[in-house]
Amino acid sequence: MKHYTISVSETELKKLHQVYQHHTIEDDNQYLLFHAVHHNIDILAYKTGKVLLQGDEITHELIAIKQHLEREDYEAIGSDEVGTGDVFGPIVVCALYASLSDIAFMESLNVRDSKNMNDKTIASLGPKIAKKMTHSLLILTPKKYNSLVKKGYNLNKIKALLHNQAIIKTTSKVNKEVPVIIDQFCTPQLYFNYVKDETLVYRNVDFHVRAEQVHLAVAAASIVARYAFLAKMREYQQKLGIKLPKGAGKEVDEQVFDIHKQKGLETLKLVAKMNFKNVTKQKLE
Repeated sequence: MKHYTISVSETELKKLHQVYQHHTIEDDNQYLLFHAVHHNIDILAYKTGKVLLQGDEITHELIAIKQHLEREDYEAIGSDEVGTGDVFGPIVVCALYASLSDIAFMESLNVRDSKNMNDKTIASLGPKIAKKMTHSLLILTPKKYNSLVKKGYNLNKIKALLHNQAIIKTTSKVNKEVPVIIDQFCTPQLYFNYVKDETLVYRNVDFHVRAEQVHLAVAAASIVARYAFLAKMREYQQKLGIKLPKGAGKEVDEQVFDIHKQKGLETLKLVAKMNFKNVTKQKLE
């Protein structure tokens, strides 16, 4: 059975409720606005704005929904980053181009925001997307990150520089001009201020909050970036022989302390972002 999740606005959700009003079935799930069955496809519309399609062949239903919502597919480059909330591991930025045929391919894989996927799903989808779709990947190691922070760079400046570089690399591989979409992490004015000293600056950029809902290219970029992040984390763990937890929680505090104690400060600098509170509050020498 295939499944696909589409994000819709409140207005679009109401419109779909009308479209499927004669096909709804009873469902006691309190989070659902409605559950419909149409052409052997289950349509589960959640009050949060997520619509889940389930069935053996969902493509025709998805096309029909997009037509009802007057959504047109279009080519785009999406750029997203991962690793910025993790003490351990690199920051990874991916800028990825999606053609019209790539959109159908991404829909068949149920591509969505990587934050809503577990590591197993990322490990399955990441290589498939990376192999088929034009993209550029930038991996900033903790060592390089720490050196930039020492020079006075903040996290948003680092992200802006990486996005600009990844976008320029990807646009150079695509011989046409298409929209470029970034998952917004600061105002456009600040973004362009951060990259103003770069030799090349790509200016025709659309900034969106929750951009992975605006275009699947952003969601696919986040999956490829996450896949590369996890691969690097595995590499660091194998070298150290120590588990590196994700995020910035209590478990991370303990691991920072243990690595410092067992391997020393210089080793810690190779795998950890040293300006995070998990590290600075421990006052390591």
